[in-house]
Amino acid sequence: MGRRAETRTLRHRLLMFISWPLLVVLGISMVADYRSAIGIAAEAYDNGLSSTAIALVSRLERDDDDLDIEVDVPPAADQILRSDTEDRVQYVVFDDHGKVVAGDAELLALPRPEVVNRAVLQDAQLGGQTLRTASFRYESAALAATVIVAETTVKRTRAAHRILMAIVWPNLLLIAAALLLVYFGVRFALRPLDALGERIGRRGPGDFSPLAEADAPGETGPLVRAINRLMGNLDTAGRAQQVFLSNAAHQLRTPLAGLQTQLELAVDALPPEARPRIERLRDSTRRLAHFTHQMLALARSSSEGALISDHRPVELAGLLEAAASDLLDEALAKRIDLGFETAPATVDGSRWMLREMIANLVENAITYTPAGGRVTAVCGCDESGAPFVEVDDDGPGIPPAERERIFERFYRVGGSGGDGTGLGLAIVKEVADRHRAEVFVDSGADGRGTRFRVVFPAPEPAPA
Repeated sequence: MGRRAETRTLRHRLLMFISWPLLVVLGISMVADYRSAIGIAAEAYDNGLSSTAIALVSRLERDDDDLDIEVDVPPAADQILRSDTEDRVQYVVFDDHGKVVAGDAELLALPRPEVVNRAVLQDAQLGGQTLRTASFRYESAALAATVIVAETTVKRTRAAHRILMAIVWPNLLLIAAALLLVYFGVRFALRPLDALGERIGRRGPGDFSPLAEADAPGETGPLVRAINRLMGNLDTAGRAQQVFLSNAAHQLRTPLAGLQTQLELAVDALPPEARPRIERLRDSTRRLAHFTHQMLALARSSSEGALISDHRPVELAGLLEAAASDLLDEALAKRIDLGFETAPATVDGSRWMLREMIANLVENAITYTPAGGRVTAVCGCDESGAPFVEVDDDGPGIPPAERERIFERFYRVGGSGGDGTGLGLAIVKEVADRHRAEVFVDSGADGRGTRFRVVFPAPEPAPA
């Protein structure tokens, strides 16, 4: 339950805090409207009953001969009084002794009013049926009598149902309209916050530039300032790491290169029987230097060490030619035909990262291609305008099942031979990720060897 509460969005919280009170208010309003309408309808029906009772009282008179009470109700009036098409209307007039003067004697079982000379309205039960009654106890110096008018509640019940329907449906529509307005209003009001989130989400891992506070809603000012302070701290830490890695690369590369040179000189100066041991030490030193260089390059190209501020337009053709030239001696030592084909292609990125990526692709191809083989490096732009780098060899190739794992650090394809460190392709993947590029692995020409193709995002068209 706590985890669900933590994942609720600000939009969800606003909708809850606005919608529930609104629903409660509308519910109370609907109940109040219903009670008010029912009261008005009941008052109208009660007025009719009271008027009938008062009219009957007004027709009371005493017979001068026998002093009995009489009610002057013509048959036509009695018929009209009982002519209701929905409810059954009855009345009774009786004196103080309970003698029925007119009407229905069965109504004598109903409660009698205690208040004198005033109509009393009340509900009653008679024969298992609900009745609404108007009673009037009349007393004067000349006579005393009680009038009770009763009717069933069919009209009242139907009126209550009609009133309920007339109130419920408009209120339900009002509630639905209010909730929709609240929902879209909250979405519209939070759109600047969504835009801010999208701007942050589009940033690369190494982009530590500050957010523009003027483009953010005023309520997010403290949050934007806090993010900018965090960005500044991360930028400072990233630059410090870059400086450390650069210094470490320089400090390690120099003594290792000197050690390797001294061992090569020592091989020539030593007697033949002592050379194999020194040659093995020289080769191990060469591998150590290469491994150290790749480890530092991998660290510098990772998301923790890469800085987006290093990016600028870089020509891939120059980097490809430089990499091929640097590795030409290694290719000649294995009698590998190393060729390159360049076409204009510009990438917005880090020059040293792209150089490392291309060098590792070409070196990886030379390492795992048998002697006498072929390696070809190509760069240019495809038909969609996206820059690419492609390295093709005719080596043993990579099984399709292994192609997803070759970019893992220290992973090497079984039986591939060579003295690689398992870091070259990891560096290629890191650099490609930093530049939002995709790396494709396929078979080489005629189904032989391996082809690595790195495709960069096509440049955005210039604004008109």
